[in-house]
Amino acid sequence: MKMRVPLAALAATAIATVAVAQGAADLPDRPIRRAEVIDVVKRQFAALDANHDGVVTSAEFDAFRAKQAAGKAEVAAGPFGHVGGHWFERADAKGDGRVTLAEAEARPLQLFDMADVDHDGVISAQERKVATMMMSLGGH
Repeated sequence: MKMRVPLAALAATAIATVAVAQGAADLPDRPIRRAEVIDVVKRQFAALDANHDGVVTSAEFDAFRAKQAAGKAEVAAGPFGHVGGHWFERADAKGDGRVTLAEAEARPLQLFDMADVDHDGVISAQERKVATMMMSLGGH
């Protein structure tokens, strides 16, 4: 049982990352499936990768963020669709100024897996509630 407390704290970070820049109130009041996160990341990546070469550059990211700010960017629908301002620096794991799909998926999935305390591929309503509570305590 003691392992659940640290995992619950990590769940807050995972939910925050999964929701990207959305507030806790915008999270769906339903279970969140790992496959849903993968789908959103793939759609976001496709929207960011303007020349469709399988790599998002900082220039593509900046152009996308400008479109997003103007309300002209096509992103995934729902609470996970917004691409945050720190996405590129967090996703560029190699620090080479290029983000691959594998890099784009790595952080959200790692954090999702930490939030998925029972490792069933779903952040249950209960896991989400704990994460939301931890986010509010942690000031996220």
